[in-house]
Amino acid sequence: MMRARHLVATMLLLASVPAQAVCDTNNTYGYSFTSTAAMSYATTYNYTASNPLGATRPFTVAFTTNGLSSNQVNSQALPRVGNLITTSAGANTLVVGGVFSGRTTSITGTTRVITITFTFTQPVRDFILSAHDADYTNDQYRDWINISGSDGVTTYTPTLTTPHGTNNGTGPRTAANSSVRLGPGTTPFNMTAQQALGVGASDNNNVDTGDVTASFAQPVTSITMRYGNYPYQSGENTTGQQAMGISRIRFCPMPSIAIAKTSAPYIVTAGSPDRFNAPGSDVAYALTVTNSGGSPVDASTLVLTDLLPPNVTFYNGDYNPAVSGMGPFELAAGTSGVTLPAGGRAYSSNNGSTYVYAPAAGYDANVDAVRLTPSGSMAANSTFTVRFRARIN
Repeated sequence: MMRARHLVATMLLLASVPAQAVCDTNNTYGYSFTSTAAMSYATTYNYTASNPLGATRPFTVAFTTNGLSSNQVNSQALPRVGNLITTSAGANTLVVGGVFSGRTTSITGTTRVITITFTFTQPVRDFILSAHDADYTNDQYRDWINISGSDGVTTYTPTLTTPHGTNNGTGPRTAANSSVRLGPGTTPFNMTAQQALGVGASDNNNVDTGDVTASFAQPVTSITMRYGNYPYQSGENTTGQQAMGISRIRFCPMPSIAIAKTSAPYIVTAGSPDRFNAPGSDVAYALTVTNSGGSPVDASTLVLTDLLPPNVTFYNGDYNPAVSGMGPFELAAGTSGVTLPAGGRAYSSNNGSTYVYAPAAGYDANVDAVRLTPSGSMAANSTFTVRFRARIN
């Protein structure tokens, strides 16, 4: 019996482009720092995020510090999860801080900086982190935050927002009732797009004036938050205790794509004889794509290529003769949400070197490879199948 040649397929997920597809609520993982706990800057902590369906994903939180003369704030040793700083809803946060021996010269350096690193065993997308109580007290501290993401190769800049808008304007605040300014900027403070800076007073508890949210569209395996004390401004010459809180993280898993090729006798009508291994009969090939990753595939980034066995001839006609105009491919889309328009079908006559060949109607022996580019975003936890037909020589 003739065996189908193994599928040669490529699947492209354009990680360098911001994600187009939105992860649904059921597949979004989250973790909130709610249970009170004393912690140590010398320890790496293991956590487990979960989604509403009960699935879990592990991640770690690690700290490095430099230049702390004390880890005490309001008589509490940091880091810790507790109510020293709470969200506007009153929830506990993971609080970091202390007293630096002097002001931070560079927030991207390692001197007089607290670094908090979130690490994932697998890339995640649509990562969001919420921080609280970024503010300023004259001659004591000016909270300075730098947030970046990485996939292990490339460093990414987040989108930073506050509940009070993102327009810095010409003044020192994002809005009159916010205690935070977001970069980039050079006047009156020198900041990059990765940075947030305290510019006004904010209460520690049950307010959102010092809130900052960082989000990444790109897939990342780690997120690094650096926390320091901005250099002295006019009239300042001392350094005091400072702290900020982190209430939650949220993310989506990456898509997980599996591709399988199967073959079966092409049956024109019910009751037709099985002539699968007989020259002159037709075989139906099926390319089945499954996304089990819990996250959608970005629109039009999935590409399938299949090299045909040398002993078959591609059929360029309606796959199902009963459906006039359907063309040589039959798509069973299921709940995937994809379509396969004519523009997403391409053919090669040189073993896949190029896909510019225009096949003749009917059986065309010159077609030796096909390339399919489905349109639309492939849904999480879905499957689609594309079938086409060839004659055994």
